[in-house]
Amino acid sequence: MRLEELVNKYYQKLNSNDLYIWSFIRDNKDVCFNYTIDEFASFCNVSNATLFRFSQKLSLNGFSELRSRIKWEYDEKENSPISSLETVCECYHTLIEDMKNKDCDSIFNLIDNAKRVFIYGSGNAQKTVAEELKRIFLSTKKCFYVISGSDIANSLVNIVGENDLIIVISLSGESSNVINMSRKLKLKNVPMISITRLKNNELALLSDESLYINTTSLNIDSVFKYETTTPYFILIEILFLKYQIYLSKV
Repeated sequence: MRLEELVNKYYQKLNSNDLYIWSFIRDNKDVCFNYTIDEFASFCNVSNATLFRFSQKLSLNGFSELRSRIKWEYDEKENSPISSLETVCECYHTLIEDMKNKDCDSIFNLIDNAKRVFIYGSGNAQKTVAEELKRIFLSTKKCFYVISGSDIANSLVNIVGENDLIIVISLSGESSNVINMSRKLKLKNVPMISITRLKNNELALLSDESLYINTTSLNIDSVFKYETTTPYFILIEILFLKYQIYLSKV
């Protein structure tokens, strides 16, 4: 039974101090589960004994169980579908604004000046993004080559040169295969553009130009997590639209 239900069930037993404690809990679930009993009592301006009795009036063993209940309900709320939806939508809005305002001319210069453009996606989702990037840019008469598999990617290092361009799509930008390949490309002065999650990573540092996505990891349940992939597609679509604007000015 949730705390609010317990309060309603035992409402007749609660005095004014108890109701004040409950209002404090209800309005501060995001922080009060971190408080010790002394800190909690101080914030509510009641004694430790009053706080302990409040817990018992709700049929709980004591303050420790009360605090555990508060944390459990807070975590449940944070992982609720509504909270997840708000988080994901905010992630999309942030990425759209960032890409809308980003100056991508230097990226487009690399694309236009390259003899050949290769795209490497490090994972299954990234490979799908690479294929979509190839597809949408084909309408601008740009033919990109998609590279799949770490073995082929390593072989690519031997055939590319300074006049080529490599676009590397990775989530973390830290996987060993991606870093090993990127270091070799850097030594050969092969231009690189990276697309990674928004954080410091070695791939971005090795690249001439870097694009970032905001991803969100959602806890579906105690076992499964879901990492959003839509930001990749938002990024490349806005990149394509900005490229159209770039071409109209050239």
